[in-house]
Amino acid sequence: MKKTLFTLITLISVTVNAQVYQSFTMHFVRVEGDVESFEKVESIYMQKVAQAAVQKGDIAFWAFLKRYAVDNIDDEERWNYLFVQSNKDVPSLLSDKNSWWVNAPDVLSKEELEMVQALQKNYTMVKDSRHIFVDEVSIARGLGGAIQFNFARPENLNGFIAENQSLWKNHFSKNMDKMGMVNWGVGRKIAPRNKNTATVVTWDMFNTLEDLMNYRVGVPSIINPALKKSKMSSYNPDGFDYEAIFIPIVFAVNQ
Repeated sequence: MKKTLFTLITLISVTVNAQVYQSFTMHFVRVEGDVESFEKVESIYMQKVAQAAVQKGDIAFWAFLKRYAVDNIDDEERWNYLFVQSNKDVPSLLSDKNSWWVNAPDVLSKEELEMVQALQKNYTMVKDSRHIFVDEVSIARGLGGAIQFNFARPENLNGFIAENQSLWKNHFSKNMDKMGMVNWGVGRKIAPRNKNTATVVTWDMFNTLEDLMNYRVGVPSIINPALKKSKMSSYNPDGFDYEAIFIPIVFAVNQ
């Protein structure tokens, strides 16, 4: 199964050179029980339903990801899976068509629906949390095998976004190939919002987990030229509150 999913990811990476995320939702979930059954339901059956929604234009993009744990031990207080879904605009995001999973009976066969129902008895989604963002700037040259999401609450949100648009987009465009990076961007949170949670998320996607870890180690010759021009120390003095790594399992994209 892993080999099949890797092949699918590779094929998708070739066909999405200019994916635009626009409005997107990050749906974090905590699943307990037989998580392999959960992964099978989402990666095989629900991916098929999501792909049909993409092809119809109901949604623009869908991804199913698993949180990466360094010690491979599940922390029960953390989300262990993530769904990312994008729409071409806010009206599409609010449309009933955005709830594409209700179309499962029209997409899946009777046997497939019965399999889904049987597998769903093996696990429980104990909690979930949805967050809506608007894509402020992004580069999409493909889809890789590892991604980190970085959450922050900048003191100067507009300055943070403007610098990413004017400085960091150009920097990453020039250096992505050297780092094994294939996807990068910044999203501004539009719902829900309060005084304590992050107001922005950035993402860095790489071909492999090794490329991502090397990026975290840092290559001075690549990063320093941009850092000398950066004003992030004043825009976002506290840095990122949380930097989570996820491993993509499967996607649904326009082919």
